[in-house]
Amino acid sequence: MANIKKFGQAVVITSAAKLEEIKKIAKYNPDALVLKKENEEGVKEPVFCVGISAKDRSGSVGTYGIEFGSADENGYAQVTLDYTGPDVGVKEALADSLGRQIVMLNALEATFGDVLEQIDRDVAAIMTNIEVG
Repeated sequence: MANIKKFGQAVVITSAAKLEEIKKIAKYNPDALVLKKENEEGVKEPVFCVGISAKDRSGSVGTYGIEFGSADENGYAQVTLDYTGPDVGVKEALADSLGRQIVMLNALEATFGDVLEQIDRDVAAIMTNIEVG
C-alpha cells in the first residue's frame, strides 16, 4: 500500500511497488498500468494510470494518474511534490488533495504481483524457444 509523508515543504508518495517492477510492467504489459471501471453501458473505460516520468525526477500526480520519477534507497517508486496546503490540518489537506489518487494507486498495485508473475512466465516460455548458434 502506498504511503504519504510530509517533510517540511515536501510531500513524498512512496509506492508499494519498486520502480524497476513498474518499468518491467510498462515494457511487457502496459495495459496492466491502467485502472479501468465499467461505465453505465458496461464498457470498461480508463480512470487512472501509473507511469514513469521521462523528464522529471520528482514525478507528478494528476487527476487521472501518477508518474513516478525516482526511487527510495530500497528501490520503491516515489513522487516528490511541493506542499502548498495549510499549516494546520495537514493530514486532512493531504487526504483531501491526494486521497483519490492513492486509492486508485493501491487498487492497481494490488494487481502487480500477479502481473509480474505472468510476465516472468511469458518471458521464460519465449526463452525456451530461442536458439543461439
